[in-house]
Amino acid sequence: MMDLFKKKWFWGAVVGLAVVALVITNMVGLNRAAEVKTAEVTMGKIVEQIFTNGKLEPGQTTAVYAPASGVVGALKVKQGDTVKKGQILLTLSMEQVKDQLEKEQINLQLTEAERLAAKKQHFESFKQAFTENPDQEPKELDLTAYDLRIRSSQLTIESLEKQLANQQVLAPADGVVTSLTANAGQMLAEGGEIAKIADVSSLKVTAYLNELDAGKAAQGMKTVVTGEAFTDSYDGTISYLAPTAGLSDPTSKDTSVEMKVSLDQASPELRPGYNVTVEMEIPDKERLLAPIDAVQYDGEQAYVFKVQDGVAVKALVTTGKEGEEQIELLTGVTAGDLVVVEGGDKLQDGAKVKVR
Repeated sequence: MMDLFKKKWFWGAVVGLAVVALVITNMVGLNRAAEVKTAEVTMGKIVEQIFTNGKLEPGQTTAVYAPASGVVGALKVKQGDTVKKGQILLTLSMEQVKDQLEKEQINLQLTEAERLAAKKQHFESFKQAFTENPDQEPKELDLTAYDLRIRSSQLTIESLEKQLANQQVLAPADGVVTSLTANAGQMLAEGGEIAKIADVSSLKVTAYLNELDAGKAAQGMKTVVTGEAFTDSYDGTISYLAPTAGLSDPTSKDTSVEMKVSLDQASPELRPGYNVTVEMEIPDKERLLAPIDAVQYDGEQAYVFKVQDGVAVKALVTTGKEGEEQIELLTGVTAGDLVVVEGGDKLQDGAKVKVR
């Protein structure tokens, strides 16, 4: 019996000691500071970038039109040639025009001679009538028909002389001939397009922005242009934003806004026609920012743990604009506050912390 009592006493003492040790351990654990990582709340800007695809184009393309009707006599350039302003692109054969001009000049001389003859005849008739009857009033001579024929001939001659003066078609600007539709022996109509000359010393990008991004972009905004066909990146500026939205592709259901980007510099590795990517950084205002990892949520209520004198203080906050790594805090903190970014999920308000 005595042995049984001793055994019970022994095991009871062991259990008691275990309970005491557990209590002491918990008390020590409660007094031990939790290790956390912090970051400072600072003033800054949230960088937002938008991207779109586009195509490189010459800085300026000038169309060349036939200055007069005529048959192409000789082509002086071919597609792909580099030309200077004033250089001869082609000549027009004007033999028919010369023949027509000569005929019209003869017609003018004949009409003027007929008009003069009519005046002389009228004068002679008046003299004879006056001799026979001095009291007779002279009849007025109507020369309107002659005058109209003379004016018509003069206008025709002016037009033909203008055509002869445009026998040579000249380049209106420096550049590369990117299109040439005229062929030797072809009859050209005045005003018809015969060539295009592209100025590749400067380049631009034509791209389209979706409705959301178009509202963030603005003329004069800086851009960066990159592409798979070349190695460097190039700075540019938005030079044009269409005032209206439309369908860039007939098969698309979403409207977009046309945008032009002028590159600050050209390069031999850049060629019109290349597909490119345009990157734009949206300007922002100064905001009170903290790392996104600092913000926790209890339902819809956001909060952070601020570290003050080694203690975690729970602070309710109101959030604003959110970036990839930072978030705007509108209320609950001030610049310079230290907030927990790692280890906050196990903290309670007032817990001791140790910053690592």
